[in-house]
Amino acid sequence: MRSFRFAGVVRKYFHPYTLVRDSGGTWVKGKWVPSPAERVQRSGSIQPVSARLRATEGGDYTETDRMLYTTAIHATGERIEYLGVQYTVAESPDREYSDVNQYLLRKVVANAPI
Repeated sequence: MRSFRFAGVVRKYFHPYTLVRDSGGTWVKGKWVPSPAERVQRSGSIQPVSARLRATEGGDYTETDRMLYTTAIHATGERIEYLGVQYTVAESPDREYSDVNQYLLRKVVANAPI
């Protein structure tokens, strides 16, 4: 399959964001004490989800959802912080033909139902 190299073109639009990883914790005197989260700097372009995509998917996407374009690799469920707002990686489609990865980010809401 032919591979396209878009990283050089979109890199000028990249901005820093933070990957927040839970680093577990330890048991201290029978109580679980969580360790502080590990924060890793990455760069990418975070854009709003287009209105056309929100409409065609039957309203599954909201105005707070974002698309992330980056050369880094993320797994579904990872937390990303950008401009003080935390998001979770909801979808990570396979893009074998490009060196730029695309991810759907959903805003983390404190009182959202599980």
